[in-house]
Amino acid sequence: MTTNAAGNASISALVARELRLASTSWSIGVLGAVAEFFRREEEPFDTDGATRAVTARGAIRIAVNGATHAVACGITGAEPSSIALCLPATDCVMHARGIVTEAGPDRDAVRACDVEATLFDLGLGSPYFDFYIRTADPAAVGCLRRGIGMPLFDARHNLLREILAINPHRVFASKLGRIEVYQRIAGPGEVTPEGPHTHLLPELLRTGRIHAEGAFIPPGWVPCVQLYFGQPPAHGPAADPAHAS
Repeated sequence: MTTNAAGNASISALVARELRLASTSWSIGVLGAVAEFFRREEEPFDTDGATRAVTARGAIRIAVNGATHAVACGITGAEPSSIALCLPATDCVMHARGIVTEAGPDRDAVRACDVEATLFDLGLGSPYFDFYIRTADPAAVGCLRRGIGMPLFDARHNLLREILAINPHRVFASKLGRIEVYQRIAGPGEVTPEGPHTHLLPELLRTGRIHAEGAFIPPGWVPCVQLYFGQPPAHGPAADPAHAS
């Protein structure tokens, strides 16, 4: 694994080029809680040509800055299979909430139609990523408010089952971008939907790892966005509502 010290302009050009390609997929998150964005070749999409791509099933927006470092990963032969867009750990701290929290309207939504919808932070406690669900339905907002102030996996509520029934948007964010997932959550035993989706795996979350072993991210740096040259493989059945969304 090698580190690419390309300047901000080169990284911005890389992002702009890859956002236009259906063969490139993206992820944001940690081991056990991750959002993925990709689209079919024939799938209609909207882009500003530089920082975002939007389909009917999800959206991604990337915002590199002068501190962004591109790290080539998964090298086979001469070419990397993925690139991690990284920041120094001190530069990418997010809210780090440890309990379910109502975060207000989503003023940073990729689509204008979603800016009045309400965000709920799932409180997964990562210093470097925020994990939200989002809904504009008043009944759903009232339901989700019953979990405020408690950990997501607390036995005192049934929030995970309620989230499955509500099917809210999922919004995973870092200092360098966000992925929004609009399509439905896979139910128990169902195959994860093709296209943008999220995974929530409590047993992996408990490891506290930001990324899988072997990624070789330089010490002191955090992979805020990952891009893959080639879409990820299909996923198997969802074991329960917490495992795929």
